[in-house]
Amino acid sequence: MNKIDRVKELIVETVSSYNEDWGSVEDLTEFIETVNKTDDLDKLDDYVTDYLYSEGILEKEYEVADFWKYVYREAGGLNKGKGI
Repeated sequence: MNKIDRVKELIVETVSSYNEDWGSVEDLTEFIETVNKTDDLDKLDDYVTDYLYSEGILEKEYEVADFWKYVYREAGGLNKGKGI
């Protein structure tokens, strides 16, 4: 699996997890389809960030920054063996 596919997978997993954890009934079909068809990281970043804010999934700038930090660390394999 290449890095962009791993990033997309992590985005979908994390947003789906937020949706479940907070008991939301959001239909993520369109979101998932858009994420999966977007191969430009800048466009993907803009789309997902806008989605997180517009849907009220994350409200604070630091929450969104933490989301991206998690996604990119996991995609890069930087958390292996660190207990994170």
